[in-house]
Amino acid sequence: MEVIIIESEAFYKLMEEVMGTVYKTVREAKEEALNSKAVSKDYVGTMDALKLLGLKSKKRLYQLREDKLIDWYQHGRRVLYSKQSIIRYIEGQKVN
Repeated sequence: MEVIIIESEAFYKLMEEVMGTVYKTVREAKEEALNSKAVSKDYVGTMDALKLLGLKSKKRLYQLREDKLIDWYQHGRRVLYSKQSIIRYIEGQKVN
């Protein structure tokens, strides 16, 4: 068995470096987890979809949905629309 003796100042400096690395790793893992949750927030409700599209009429939104121009799904009574498909639809409507 070996015994290593270091000065207290060097020990505390080493501990600061180790803890800094640990905190950095934890922070990066947390950010990565939050970013993966952002993907699941890609869906918006009816009112947010209307705002994104600049529509006032739910009837037009339903028409876009039935014409399969925007992606949507229904869970129980709640209908959610894909934010990415709404953005693709808007970009497809752009006139040069």
